[in-house]
Amino acid sequence: MSSSDLHKHLIYATLTLNSTTHYTYENHTLVPLVNNLSCSEIVSQELGLINSSKTLVGSIPISSGSMNIKLVLYFMKKVITNSDGSSDLITVVTISHPNVNKTLILAILKKIMDKYIEFKHDAEANKHHSDQTAKLGEFKLYMNQIIKFEEMNYDSNSRIYSYGSSNRSGDDEDTETTGLLSNSEQINPNQLLLAHEEVDEVRQLMLENINKLLSRGDKINSLVDQTDRLTTSSSVFQKRAQQIKRKMWISKTKFILILVGTGFLLLYILLGSSCGFPLFDHCIHG
Repeated sequence: MSSSDLHKHLIYATLTLNSTTHYTYENHTLVPLVNNLSCSEIVSQELGLINSSKTLVGSIPISSGSMNIKLVLYFMKKVITNSDGSSDLITVVTISHPNVNKTLILAILKKIMDKYIEFKHDAEANKHHSDQTAKLGEFKLYMNQIIKFEEMNYDSNSRIYSYGSSNRSGDDEDTETTGLLSNSEQINPNQLLLAHEEVDEVRQLMLENINKLLSRGDKINSLVDQTDRLTTSSSVFQKRAQQIKRKMWISKTKFILILVGTGFLLLYILLGSSCGFPLFDHCIHG
């Protein structure tokens, strides 16, 4: 390969799981052209910063050393939930020349990511098989095939890759293609891929918010039930209070009537003893 091939091919790619490198790809023909750059060391130095950031898709400029050739490190990461409830952070990293089409790189990153998630789920489903370790090692072949396939089809797909994107090379063809839309109206494929990756995170936040609202709704329903119970209890208490009040009034009335009756009886006895019973004849006729 010549130096012009730096503009069409990846130099290095790696996939890490929870910051542990699992699979790597290295274009041994291009590495000498960038002064035998130690790509694995560069990735190791930048991986901590990449995994700690909130950015799901991004790039970091790097230098190849004494030759002072500018390169770019691209990354894409995603958190997945396993069947046992645990979570894993998958990070795919590539190193390439700045003039390599950005959409090509992002397409490779996304296809490697999607294929590994599918591959990992299949491996978990068949975890009881004795050849699980061998099957896990097969993914490197898939990773290499994805990279080679996308690079081989780069020329035939160049119009698709170039649509709405801009490269640093400033080729006339790219200028003509991107000139179909003004800068303010361009729909960048890089932005579309980034938005696609961020959908899962937004969906997760929405689900959490919905769960919080449902939980809050349960609490509100509980408060409503308690209020209903308090209202019912208050109504029962009021009825019982009225019944007790009525009973007390009746008892008081009976007591007054008994007192009045007793007073009249005593008065009758006193008058009868002086005037004669039963009609007070002595007092009336005397």
